[in-house]
Amino acid sequence: MKKHFNYICAALCVALVWSLAGAGTAHARVDRSFGAPSAIGSPIQSIAIYDGTFGKEDGRDVIYTTVSGKPAIFQVIDLASRTVLRTYPLPGSESSWSHLTLPDGTVYIGGGGAGKLFSYSPAAKELKDLGGIGEGVAYGLSHDEKGRVYFGSYPNAKIGRYDPATGEMKDYGTVAPGQSYSRSTAYHDGYVYAGIGIQGSIVKLNVETGEKETIALPTHGGAVDTGMVNQLDAWGGYLVAGLSSAKSPLLFYDLASGEWSDRYHLNNKGIRLSHGKPGSGKAYFAQNNRIMELDLTTLDAVDTGIPYGTFLRGTAWIDFPGDPELPGSSLATVTFGGGVAYLNPETKTAKVIEYPVQGNPIPIQTLENGPDGKLYMSGYPGGRGASYSPETGETVSFPLGQAEGMGYLGDKLYMGVYPGAKIYELDTSKPLDASANPRHLFDVPHQDRPFKMIAGEGKLFIGTIPDYGVLGGSLTVYDPASGEPPAVYEDVVHHQSIVGLALKDGKLYGSTTVAGGLGIDPTEPAAKLFVWDVASGTKEKEWVPQIPGLAAAPKMIGGLSLGPDGLLWAAADGAIFAVDPATQQIVKSKVIYPGVTDYGRWRPIQMRWGADGYLYTTLAGQMTVIDPANLDSVALGAAELMTLGEDGHIYYADSTVLKKIGVAEGTGEIPVKVGLPIRNGSFDEQAEDGSIPGWSSLFNVTPNVSYGLSEERAATAPYALKLTDRSTTETVAVATEPIGVKPGTEYTASAKLFLQEGRTLASFNFYDAAGKQLDSKSLQITQGAGAWQTLEMKGIAPAGAAYARLVLFCSTYWMTTAYYDDASISYTVQATPDRLLASIGDWASEGAIGHSLSKKLENAVKQAVHQLEKGREKQAVKHFEDGLKHLEKTLPNEAAAAARAEIEAQLQAFVAEWSS
Repeated sequence: MKKHFNYICAALCVALVWSLAGAGTAHARVDRSFGAPSAIGSPIQSIAIYDGTFGKEDGRDVIYTTVSGKPAIFQVIDLASRTVLRTYPLPGSESSWSHLTLPDGTVYIGGGGAGKLFSYSPAAKELKDLGGIGEGVAYGLSHDEKGRVYFGSYPNAKIGRYDPATGEMKDYGTVAPGQSYSRSTAYHDGYVYAGIGIQGSIVKLNVETGEKETIALPTHGGAVDTGMVNQLDAWGGYLVAGLSSAKSPLLFYDLASGEWSDRYHLNNKGIRLSHGKPGSGKAYFAQNNRIMELDLTTLDAVDTGIPYGTFLRGTAWIDFPGDPELPGSSLATVTFGGGVAYLNPETKTAKVIEYPVQGNPIPIQTLENGPDGKLYMSGYPGGRGASYSPETGETVSFPLGQAEGMGYLGDKLYMGVYPGAKIYELDTSKPLDASANPRHLFDVPHQDRPFKMIAGEGKLFIGTIPDYGVLGGSLTVYDPASGEPPAVYEDVVHHQSIVGLALKDGKLYGSTTVAGGLGIDPTEPAAKLFVWDVASGTKEKEWVPQIPGLAAAPKMIGGLSLGPDGLLWAAADGAIFAVDPATQQIVKSKVIYPGVTDYGRWRPIQMRWGADGYLYTTLAGQMTVIDPANLDSVALGAAELMTLGEDGHIYYADSTVLKKIGVAEGTGEIPVKVGLPIRNGSFDEQAEDGSIPGWSSLFNVTPNVSYGLSEERAATAPYALKLTDRSTTETVAVATEPIGVKPGTEYTASAKLFLQEGRTLASFNFYDAAGKQLDSKSLQITQGAGAWQTLEMKGIAPAGAAYARLVLFCSTYWMTTAYYDDASISYTVQATPDRLLASIGDWASEGAIGHSLSKKLENAVKQAVHQLEKGREKQAVKHFEDGLKHLEKTLPNEAAAAARAEIEAQLQAFVAEWSS
């Protein structure tokens, strides 16, 4: 592996383009070249439906449903003609768990991803984005007699209400402090009831006063296990509650007496209670693969004789005249895969009719190499998986749940599926078979997400995240040849989960995250490493590694891999480090991305060793290539899922798209990040009148919306920009002054954000000389509250672009308290000294730098080139440093800011390149 290159040869090489992105600075000294990212396609096209509702449109029976994806697609389908009438993307939403048809025919949709509420008018054929209450998901829609719509939320267990008469979106706030979900709602007589999770209860809220009380769930002497209340319906004088727990009970709360009935039913499988025909006094639910009829007077349930093995979602009674299989009325419900199941009481059959629902690319959830040279992927949400052959370019789709982790042993690929930590085996030497290959092997008890899987010494090792509301992951060891069930070791590291595994000579090395399942806070202060003896099934040691350069012990050590040097390599926050397995001491380390703290929760950091000896990793969410000899590195852009194909190229997931970066021999170019001259990017200047130099407000400040510098929080002391928005009808926005750009150049705008509450936005806009906006990149930030995070937007300046602006704001319908700091706009040049010489000449001819300065700089660079040709790197560094000194002595009018910044960045990179 070359640490330095021959300059004369390198100067003749043709550049391959790669993009620099970053959680910080990764200085490029890795002697490889990387092609521009190319899109292979969206390998996982899926129909994933969580809910639906029925209605009438132009006199015809229709179903309204939403297919998950980015974005989710709302669809209107004619049941009789089996045609899709209309489709509408739901901006910012990836799914919908709740739909509701009101008596006037209006349809409401609760969005997942940005927590928005949408409405659809069958008369106007129009979809409206109604906004939300600053949450990530809108759950469990219900309505009152005035047509006002109520909904729950995640992650702060709030209740919201939309009033179509006034357009008001009311936020009742968190109704169950310490809980994450208000998963379901039901309205009755002036109160909205909210089903709470993770720890189950029901909150009764007075919709006019906001007063609330908590209704505890019954256990019926231990016969019922409580859990999240994911189903609520007010029907027949009862509040009917369905719980997500091992026994899945259906409970009944008497709304008149305020007491729980002593009646209950177990093994309920539904999202909504299915109402009987008007006046029947009946309701329906699914239990033990049968449809049960519930008498709302006695609460007795009888088997209808109709078989049905999956969830009941939104339902309606539908007539199909002329269909002998569906006489009279049938109870209709949408299925996960896009069909409609018609449950007929007369024939006691369930007939599923498939409809041409428009599928959607879904995000890639897992990306791993298989034993056959193919890349294997799962999707989010689950339903389909895919394989891609780099050799042939063929993509094959197959049924698969949401696999969190994969690993292979021999010809067998093992996949860990959420929920329930289900382990599947795919024999890659045999054809895919929906019923037999892949096949289900076993479940890991008390666990939910099998994120880490490795194989070695004839065994499969699995590290898992526990179930909702639980701390303590498991280590599972499976020996396929033994014929024995897997050995499961629970809570191997107390109250921590396992996200890294590596095997050497009978010793299994593990790394952890302090996080448990959703809905519970960690109790342990720091992640650990541990050593496990495979033969005896015992833990030999655990410890918190002291990683040089990190300000605090990390919460997750997310990557673990044995390198060709025999060292155990690991990643935490922005640092890479190597441990000697014999002594368990850190022998190498480097903080590659300073300032990254508390990175990650569950997803392991990807670590792959190339045939070139370099380490390819997703350290701090950045594709990073590291020379293990000296820890020099180069960053290739943001990604959490990445692997190396057998062809040696990088493959990674960009949301729904599989992409490739070609890897080739080094060109000797140095990628140099150049910052544009943003004034006051760290928000340290403030004018006497309260304005912020270098920044301007795009809207008026009012008592509800404001901005200013604040000492309350700052990524870089002393100040940060604080945005405050307390209104859903006003906007606060602050933008940089216009900054010159060159068409065809890719720019990266970044800033640090501390989201205190609500949600916020950032955009990166390009304009022509007349001020017309030509293009825009934007981010909606709804998650990550309570910690500094780095935002990044990339965009290529379009033809005609003259300048750009970075805009930090909160839009109408949203509210926020947010702090921004360390804003920047940058681009990358592929630098060599010869190219710098040519650029200096160009800038001089354009008048961007003065004649005297250009001659001094040219002389310094030429002398450096001469010394490099003689192999005298130290002398070359001196001449590059002379060039920097010339710049330092330059008056402002002798060099344009943009030219000065690019020359300075390149000279500094050359000094760093040849200093060691």
